[in-house]
Amino acid sequence: MTRPETTPRRSLISVGLLVGLALALAGPARAETFPSRLVTVIVPFAAGGTVDKVARQVQEPLRARLGQQVLIDNRGGAGGTIGMAALAKSAPDGYTVALVFDSYATEQHIYPKLPYATLRDFSGVSYVARSPMVLVVPAASPYKTLQDYVAAAKAKGAVSYASVGAGSSNHLAAELFHETAGSQGLHVPFKGGGPALTDLMGGHVDSMIASLPLVLQQVQSGKLRALAVTSPKRNPALPEVPAMAETYKGFEVYSWVGMVAPAKTPAPVLDKLSADMTATLREPEVAKRLADGGFEVVAGGRDAMNQLIKSESERWGRLIQARKIVAE
Repeated sequence: MTRPETTPRRSLISVGLLVGLALALAGPARAETFPSRLVTVIVPFAAGGTVDKVARQVQEPLRARLGQQVLIDNRGGAGGTIGMAALAKSAPDGYTVALVFDSYATEQHIYPKLPYATLRDFSGVSYVARSPMVLVVPAASPYKTLQDYVAAAKAKGAVSYASVGAGSSNHLAAELFHETAGSQGLHVPFKGGGPALTDLMGGHVDSMIASLPLVLQQVQSGKLRALAVTSPKRNPALPEVPAMAETYKGFEVYSWVGMVAPAKTPAPVLDKLSADMTATLREPEVAKRLADGGFEVVAGGRDAMNQLIKSESERWGRLIQARKIVAE
């Protein structure tokens, strides 16, 4: 009688072990599926700025590719470092990433006591887009050409220029320009592009070197006059405006936007985010909207973004030290 009782019991145990093994194997497989819930994209600047504009353009098509909701979380302040500090504290699982501006590569040179290390604590995901910058003055300005502007700037730094803060990309671009031209300017920092443009158009500050997407509409409407662009050649959006390189050979500066994530995020997750972001940027409608706004879509991957951060940090770090630029 023993054999009939033992066999079913052994069969049940075997079935139980197989089921347990199957669940154990299925568990990690489900856990590794990314994404399975909402993805948050931190924009470390206020709504309405250059980075926020890019975020809003890619939000819906990126959601469609990821198959999950994409939330834009604006966390402005301190030159973008508040939002990046939040990213540094987030779980490295791909569910929290950030869209960053060009100043991200230089902030460690301006803010020596950051609660994170840019090159150590974050990894590139995608080199999203770039745009030239443009030197603009108010429509009523006496400076009609780049030569007029430089002549005034050489007259004991008679020309003031606006920026969105010490160490920002337009601050550094202006300092590089004055270094190249052998001139001086008076730096007037503001707490964002909106206030800077308001005072510029009101004639309270003489000039600004700003990203093309930020000022394109004002130039096209005649509220601002563009004197030169910082790309090697003239920009199709402003074909009559000369490139600075026409006067100062080799002068080239771009404003850019990229996506980063915590450095310890698993490589397969970074690859998924990078591939989907790249595909999103290459969608014809997305690329056209960004181009109409003054951007040039790059759609570079992880390596391209990491290399950009490294090279930009080295380039501008030299200028920051040479021009003794500090947080104000």
